[in-house]
Amino acid sequence: MKPRTTAHIVLATLAVLWLAAVVNSLRYRDLSWVRVIFVDITWLQALFLIVGGYGALLILIGALVRIPRPGASMARPFVSVVVPAKNEEAVIEATLRSISAQRYDDDAERRFEVIVVDDRSSDGTPAILERLARELPLRVERTPEGSLGKAAALNFGIARARGDLIAVFDADARVAPEFLERMVAHLDGERVGGVQGQRRLYNAGQNWLTRMQDDEYSLFQHLLQRARIVLGGMVCFAGNGLLLRREVLDEVGGWNGDALTEDVDLTVRFHLAGWEIRYAEEAVVWEEAIPHLRDLLRQRVRWFEGAMRCLGDWVPFILFGRAPIFKRVDMLFFLGGALAVTVGLLTSYLYAVMDLLGAVVLYLQLPRWQTTWGSALLSGAFVGTLLVQSRGRVWVAALFLARTALFSVHRLFVVPMAIHRYIRSAITGEVSWEKTVHGASARERDNAVTR
Repeated sequence: MKPRTTAHIVLATLAVLWLAAVVNSLRYRDLSWVRVIFVDITWLQALFLIVGGYGALLILIGALVRIPRPGASMARPFVSVVVPAKNEEAVIEATLRSISAQRYDDDAERRFEVIVVDDRSSDGTPAILERLARELPLRVERTPEGSLGKAAALNFGIARARGDLIAVFDADARVAPEFLERMVAHLDGERVGGVQGQRRLYNAGQNWLTRMQDDEYSLFQHLLQRARIVLGGMVCFAGNGLLLRREVLDEVGGWNGDALTEDVDLTVRFHLAGWEIRYAEEAVVWEEAIPHLRDLLRQRVRWFEGAMRCLGDWVPFILFGRAPIFKRVDMLFFLGGALAVTVGLLTSYLYAVMDLLGAVVLYLQLPRWQTTWGSALLSGAFVGTLLVQSRGRVWVAALFLARTALFSVHRLFVVPMAIHRYIRSAITGEVSWEKTVHGASARERDNAVTR
């Protein structure tokens, strides 16, 4: 299954519908000596309550439920571990030593291989890989010419792998020796095509920005994955620490080299093809948080633009596909929920600007009891989640809330930038894939030692 070439038309249609809703919300009336603008914001209020309430419900369910862990499996199917790397001299050695230390064998026979795909690195990565290949049981493959990007590098490495199961790690991954064993145990269903481990941050305490990212990982990504397992929603691959059945990967067409968020694109294709993705929360993959705001904004712009591209590519298949209704609704929420809420908030600011410019604006709203009860339930679910996560410690929950509110502000800058980049690429045909910078925490630690 390949995405249609009508993605631009789909997103343009959604943009026109949004603009039509904004225009239709405006009413002009001349009241004797003044012209009054009536702004009907009921549709925006309904959007905020529905999307916000849905998200709050998911994280509350994720905080309250516990996923049964599968029993230890004696089977040891062979696993090919593939690690794409480009200019990763600061982190790659620790990652490969961590992965190579897996305790995954059968009668003392090693049941996994490690393949590092060097995507034409221009720093010290090739020299490090050459040295490690003499010390560790791993194989280094180099892409033939030019930089292929992560998805193409993965396809290149998988074509040279021999396992029926494929594990994928980023170059900054750290895992316990039991990681592969715990992941394989979740492949116990006939229609289970892949497993995602729990992502955590090993430098969460580095600064205020890394702490906020750790809040996001533990509060949203972890709890949403857990809730989606329980409810049958869109459990998502996260790019790092995942395990795939090779036959399923081949069935859906491999990694998409044109996708900016190749993990989300692959997730959608797995679910649309009828395959399940499990979440193994006990299999933790540690990775590096981004300590600098500029690098973080670049990453999030790519994430949002990638989600927009997936929405445009796959929304016809989601709307008219054969997946269960709840899963399709959840897929739309995953791909478009944050975008819709952020654009809705920016639209409300537009209405406020009209008021500030001297126009007499009257707002038509939902009945007060609906907004009051809706907001109360939404806030209650979110605060309840924070209290569960903080084990009843109110001050910890309050700190969580303050950091989460502050961190969410970045979307007001990221979403317009992502929309701009998408429109620019649609016009010029040029797509910019910006790699997440790894090793900033290691470099700062080393600099601190030398000072």
